[in-house]
Amino acid sequence: MSDANDFASGIAALLTGDATFVAAIAALLGAPVTTVLRGNIPVSQIPAGSYPCFVVEQGDGKAAPTANTMDSQTIGLAMSSFESDVLVSLIWTDQNPATAAITRGKLPTPFAQLLMRNPQPGGIDGAWLGEWQPDRGVNHPTQIWRGVIAGNYTITKT
Repeated sequence: MSDANDFASGIAALLTGDATFVAAIAALLGAPVTTVLRGNIPVSQIPAGSYPCFVVEQGDGKAAPTANTMDSQTIGLAMSSFESDVLVSLIWTDQNPATAAITRGKLPTPFAQLLMRNPQPGGIDGAWLGEWQPDRGVNHPTQIWRGVIAGNYTITKT
């Protein structure tokens, strides 16, 4: 059995633990990302020396159908299925607006591939890159790319 915290912890571990992903992000940013911060930390409170870094925060969740049924709960309420989000931000600096824009445009690919290689972070039933939002250079020279990683898991009655 897994839960929302296990999911977020599993994602946090993958961000610096999957060698293929680590290399792909380092190639895009020109530096490795070794710091993963947990919790919704305002960008203004992250010391500039911490960049590049990831910030991981638990997102929203909702009841969802199980893989084998159209119901989120079983008869007798023996288990319930959920879809939950983990919010991931990648924060770095790039003085060149053109290269930063190119980097932001390339980031969805390594994130999606990370989850294809590791579809069960934290022991959940499955995870995928659900959506993303680049900051469009609004915070230049600080760059912020936000992704929503969605996943399914089941909670059983004890």
